[in-house]
Amino acid sequence: MSREVLSPPVQTMSHNRQYRVNIVHEDFGGDKWNGPNKKAKKENKSYEEPDLYGEDDFEDDPAVNNIEESSNGEFKLALHVPKSFYGGLIGLKGSTKRRIEEETKAEIYVPRQNERSNNVIIKAKQRSQVCAALRQIRHLIVSLRKKMRPTHFLAVALNSGEVQERYVELKKKIMDAKLPGIDEELFISERKIHLTLGVYVLLDDEERQRAINELEVCRSLLADLKTPLEMKVKGLEIMNDDPSSTRILYGRIESPDLQKFADQVLAHFQNTGLCATDNNERESIKLHMTLMNNRYRKEAMKSGNSFDAREILKSFGDTDFGTAQCDAVHLCVLKSSGDDEFYKISGSLKF
Repeated sequence: MSREVLSPPVQTMSHNRQYRVNIVHEDFGGDKWNGPNKKAKKENKSYEEPDLYGEDDFEDDPAVNNIEESSNGEFKLALHVPKSFYGGLIGLKGSTKRRIEEETKAEIYVPRQNERSNNVIIKAKQRSQVCAALRQIRHLIVSLRKKMRPTHFLAVALNSGEVQERYVELKKKIMDAKLPGIDEELFISERKIHLTLGVYVLLDDEERQRAINELEVCRSLLADLKTPLEMKVKGLEIMNDDPSSTRILYGRIESPDLQKFADQVLAHFQNTGLCATDNNERESIKLHMTLMNNRYRKEAMKSGNSFDAREILKSFGDTDFGTAQCDAVHLCVLKSSGDDEFYKISGSLKF
């Protein structure tokens, strides 16, 4: 038996890893695995793992259509990547970037922080190598986005009409009751009352515009629904099982049509790669109108991580806030304030 089989050469890769280079002989279909380079010396042929995904796996990615072939036969792709991902793409001392380049046989250029361009450049001798690098970068961005805090949310405003009026009345009754541990900071502002249909991580203008475009695509989901969507807001509930240690108290919302639309929007945005981790891990949206939240307190840690809602539920648990009409959903910036003291709105879908 050949010594090349018993003692094959070893190749050192990133992170000081070493791999055996298996020699492929003609009897095992060496020409098939080693590509079209028939001029190479037979004794130097080595096994190359075929791309099991192939280009077809990413045909739905719009970026694939932007791959250009230069006059010298090389392929190039300018891929938009928000600057917030650059550190993760490069890795410690360039380790992540080098690994992707080694595994895909592509060259990757990441702009410096002071450059205006947000395009990562991928170059390779074969189109399939550009696609392979694109695939790895996409997967890496998905992983990095999961670790980031949400920046935007999709909201239905409830800060008007009888719902707002009855919330103000309820807040006054609770404060007049002078319940232990209950202070005004726990309550949401009557100008910001809303229900949330989704949370997202949008890191630059292009991603924000993309989210707005995707929201417009969701207009087709309203075709079989009667608009505006009617909502009934009645009853108080908490997010956890122990009312003596509550973090969030909310008003229950009943709206079959809105529930259907919200779940379809959730499913649509899960395919965009823009969702925050919370949205990627759920199958349905819980319709609720947050009224009290321990995080609203400026010094929440000093006041404890929760509040006692037992007396509130006992005395006001059946509060009827009335009905409201949903004729628009808004893409809002988290922890912001707009001109009307609602959240800052980046874009809307009105119907």
